[in-house]
Parts: sequence; C-alpha cells; structure tokens
Amino acid sequence: MKRALVLAGGGSKGAYEVGFIKALDELNIDFSIVTGTSIGALNGCLLAQGDKESLENLWKTLDVTQVFKDGFSPDFSFDLEKMLNQSNLALSFFKHYIKEKSADITPLKNIMKSLLDEDKLRVSSIDFGLCTVRYPSLKPLFITKNEMEKGHVLDYLIASASCFPIFPIHTFLGQSYIDGGYYDNVPIDLAFSMGADEVIVVDMNKDITHRHYLNRPHVIYTSPYLNLGGFMDFSRESLDRNMRIGYQTAMKTFGHLKGVEYTFQPFESQLLQSFYREILYLERLLRKLLRNDSGGNLVYKFMESHKDQPLEEEDYLYVGLDWLAQIENRDPSYIYQYDLFVLDVLKDFKKYIDEDYQMISLRSSEDIMKSFKDLNRKSMIGRMLHALIYPHEEKLDIEKLLILFPKEYIIAKLLFMLYNEHKQKTPA
Repeated sequence: MKRALVLAGGGSKGAYEVGFIKALDELNIDFSIVTGTSIGALNGCLLAQGDKESLENLWKTLDVTQVFKDGFSPDFSFDLEKMLNQSNLALSFFKHYIKEKSADITPLKNIMKSLLDEDKLRVSSIDFGLCTVRYPSLKPLFITKNEMEKGHVLDYLIASASCFPIFPIHTFLGQSYIDGGYYDNVPIDLAFSMGADEVIVVDMNKDITHRHYLNRPHVIYTSPYLNLGGFMDFSRESLDRNMRIGYQTAMKTFGHLKGVEYTFQPFESQLLQSFYREILYLERLLRKLLRNDSGGNLVYKFMESHKDQPLEEEDYLYVGLDWLAQIENRDPSYIYQYDLFVLDVLKDFKKYIDEDYQMISLRSSEDIMKSFKDLNRKSMIGRMLHALIYPHEEKLDIEKLLILFPKEYIIAKLLFMLYNEHKQKTPA
C-alpha cells in the first residue's frame, strides 16, 4: 500500500507540520509520497529528500530576519495591529512594497537553496509533488519531482510559496508563478493522482479546507482544533507553540494522546462512559421541557466543538474537559495529566465546594437571573456546583438552569462528577 502525506500551505504556521512529522517519526509511520503547497511544499521537499533533522532545526531557529531582508525586527510578525504600533517598520515595509510590489525575501530563498539537495531528492524512494499557479492566467500547475526540469526544483519551491502580494511573483523558464494556495492549499488530489492508496492530510486551517474528504475510507484527515495564529507570525513563542500543537494533534489522531482541543496523557476514568449517559439524560429532560427536538439537542453543542465529526462515547468527556479548561484559562498547547488537572481545578473551585459557602437561592427563575446577573461564568458555575454538592441546603432547579444556562450547567455537572470521583479515589 502506498501511503501519502499531504502538507498544507500556511506561511509561519508550517511549524505545526514539523511537530506533526516528528510525531509520525516517533510512531514509525512512513510514507512513499509527499505532496505540499507553499510552505508545505518546502517542508515536504526536505522530508522527501530524507532531511528530517534539518527540517526540525530550521523551524527551531527560524525568525523573521531569515525570511525578509532589511529593517525587520525578529519580533515583527506582520500582525496588522503590531504593524500599526511599529510605525517605522510599517513605513519600511510599505515603501518597499510600493516600489517592488512585494517584500524582499532573499534571506528565505537563500535558506531554501542551502537546504535543498536536488540530487538527493531525485534518487529518494519518496516521491514528491507540489502545487503552484501560473501568472497571469491563474491556471494551476501540479508537478512531481520527476517532471521538474533539472536544476529548477528550487524555482518550483519558490513558485509554490510566492504568496503575492506579500511575496514577489516568481518567474523562470519564461513563465511567472504565484502561491499554489490560490488554487489548492491542500493538494490531496495530487497525492491520489501520484498513486497513493491512503493519505494522511495535514490541514492547517481550523475550518477544514476540503470537507468532501472527511470520513472517507483511506483518508486520515487532520486539522488543528486551535487557531494557529497569523501566517506571517515568526515570533519564537508562536513557532514553538505551533510545533507543540502539531505534535499533539498527530499523537491524538493515532491514539497515543487523548483529548480534543486540550491534550491529556491516556487515563482511566468511570466518567469516560458515565458523562455521556448524563448528557443523554439531560437531553431527554430538555426536549421534554421545550417540547421540541432542535432546542434539546445538547449533543450538537459537543459536535460543534468536534467539527461536526462523529463522536465516540469518551469524546463527550474530552469536550467537557475542554469547556472546563477554557473557563480556567488553561494553556491548550501543553499536555496534561488527568488526575493532576482534576486536582488543580477542584482547588480553584474550593470556595464553592466548602459547605460553609453562602449560597443565594437558585430556586426560581427570578432568583436565578438575579443571582447570575452580575457574575462571571466561573462564579455562576461554582454556585451551581455548590448546590449540586449540598442539595439539602437549597434544592437546585435543574429545569430552569438547563433552559437558561445549558452549557454552564453541564460544566457544573461535570465538576460535580469529578468531585465525587476524586473523593472515591482519596482515602478518608
């Protein structure tokens, strides 16, 4: 079986692909075909010629001065807000843009030239192809390494990554080219046309580019659950973060890490099954209260977080943990240990777990709205949690809370279940 790796374009977000590739390497998942567009073509070329170490080192040391020539600080990310706040850099950039119709990317070209080994690429057992777009006709060109004229592989790499108007149009052999992303930023079709039987897709767009390839046989379609930031953000912090996210995405895809948006070491918990059953119960209750199906579809809230893809039973807990981690403002680019995560969260909600916490009535709709009017979401959830733990103090009106604050109530219920699980594990 021929397996292909498809690498999307995305400028500085290419660091994500390097993390993804590192995970594949650790998992001994190989491939005989690599296709890419723009930065995906550059990453794919180094991968195809067998230079994984050089690829990783490139992204671990890369900064904006290695991309653009003259006058650009290593901290300058081409974020519009930062550009406006650094008027000297903005003036320098736009003066050059007006004169040359693009930025000078000589440093990037020099790096590409130094890393490319055309002879090594051509004799490699891994086939390689990329997408670029002819200019001004805007007709796409899909081309493999064997079809590229000798001595012009570098030209095709630059052509595929010529993100005009930021990067200049690239011309060679009498033809001009711009970035392949203007036609196909994720060249899956090219991989199949090159003979792939199975493809692993590394899309860097949170909103999936080729939805028609989702849930297809022999297509492992991946994309980040987190926004990877601007495509010209070459800050060290952003590149390192995206490498971590790429690594985690691959490891979760192949079952070696768990979670959806947040990432966890594999763990055992009774909540992996019981939380889903609780959601089904709450759904039935909400449908009964609202007397319709659409308003009572709590599962849809989970599917929204899962990109409308099918959910397994345990995914409901992972999405619930995502919601809880978001309330806690936890960093989603790190790997968490479930038991420690739960312990930390319960500590953060300690005042609501305390039996002496002074509750305000959550019985009537008027009391609920009055109580929650000036509260942030965490306080709101904490009050619900307290009422769940100590029902003898104040009976919680689940029906009204489900109608008014369904997501907050679900998070409070998850906290309650985590609290009980932790008590069972902790010696008296």
